[in-house]
Amino acid sequence: MKQNALRVLIKTLGSIACAVLLLVNLSPSVRAVRDLPKNIYIDDNNGWEQLANIHGAFTLSDETGTEVGSSLSETLEQAQGVQEGDYVIKLFGLPVKRVSVHVRETVYVMPGGYSVGVSMYTKGVLIVGLGSIDTAEGRVAPAAAAGLRAGDVLISIDGIEVEGAEHMAELCAAHQGGDFVATVLRDGETLTFTVTPAIDLTDGVPRVGMWVRESTAGIGTLSFYVMSNLQYGALGHAVTDADTGERLLIKRGEIIRASIIGVALGEQGSPGEIKGTFNVLSQRLGTIERNTQYGVFGTLYEPLENPLYPEGVPLAYPDELQEGPAQLLTSVDSDGVKAYDCEIIKLYPQNEADTKGMVIRVTDPELIEKTGGIVQGMSGSPILQNGKLAGAVTHVFINDPLKGYCVYALWMEENCVQN
Repeated sequence: MKQNALRVLIKTLGSIACAVLLLVNLSPSVRAVRDLPKNIYIDDNNGWEQLANIHGAFTLSDETGTEVGSSLSETLEQAQGVQEGDYVIKLFGLPVKRVSVHVRETVYVMPGGYSVGVSMYTKGVLIVGLGSIDTAEGRVAPAAAAGLRAGDVLISIDGIEVEGAEHMAELCAAHQGGDFVATVLRDGETLTFTVTPAIDLTDGVPRVGMWVRESTAGIGTLSFYVMSNLQYGALGHAVTDADTGERLLIKRGEIIRASIIGVALGEQGSPGEIKGTFNVLSQRLGTIERNTQYGVFGTLYEPLENPLYPEGVPLAYPDELQEGPAQLLTSVDSDGVKAYDCEIIKLYPQNEADTKGMVIRVTDPELIEKTGGIVQGMSGSPILQNGKLAGAVTHVFINDPLKGYCVYALWMEENCVQN
């Protein structure tokens, strides 16, 4: 009898404990802790409001296990004393959530909106196509047979770095039909292939049967530059090869002042285009040092003043933005940079860098009349909200040229810092 009573008591206590744990897990405070972002940004004025509605016996411990304050509410009252780092939120001594606290700095940037030419030379040469060669023995395709593919970046031949298309042809011809080792980059990996050139029946020259490209040029928009160091970001997306779609591995490049000569209106199903031009006499604005998924980055040769914001603007953090009215700065004619009305219609919560942070809709009648909405060449146009730089245009919606994706300016600025 006593054993049965003990079993009943244990089961009852277990049920009570499970019920208590369930109630605790379902409590608003515990749910609020679990819903916290992994990264929390604070400054002298705000940031801790994400924790303001969390009540109860929660404590905050640093990465060494030392508690910061006797309770979470006490920690909030002394928030300025909390250092940047990794923390653990605990309930009754048990870890519930790990967060990283970042102290926000106010970064001042000069917004862009200028139309710029982008001139880039690749590292090595990009293979854009493979073909066959007529030889005395018939048609052969040496590059394809060796395993090379369109999209590969040919870095070296027998250990000699390839300087360009002409240099590659010289290196191939020097083998007089003998094997050579081609080193390429493919999907981030370095690979080697043994290639046997074939003698072209038409002219007796050794060839490998591939087309390559060593440079590219186009039109885009300068997004901003950091006023303290002249590091800039432009385009908001990577420069890719027109034939392969691969992001180009840059060796050197420049952004150049572009002149706008016309606009092809955007319409449903057909994106428009800003038609611009630049040449050897155009003003060189800065170097291109990196080509990333968030745009091209480098250093300006000298400051560029935006007449609309001559003192610059603060950089906005993603959590400061909201759906609603904003401004789009861009150049679509000889009048230079102008501010046009738009609205942020969708924000994607992001704690880490990603390319599609928000969706905007152009609402300004003047811009709609001039371009039909967002068109090619406007990539990189800065978006401002409440006097801060929010993001930059990256892509237009093909079926609705009034709408487009934007990347958060913070992720572009972080790429500037890495230069």
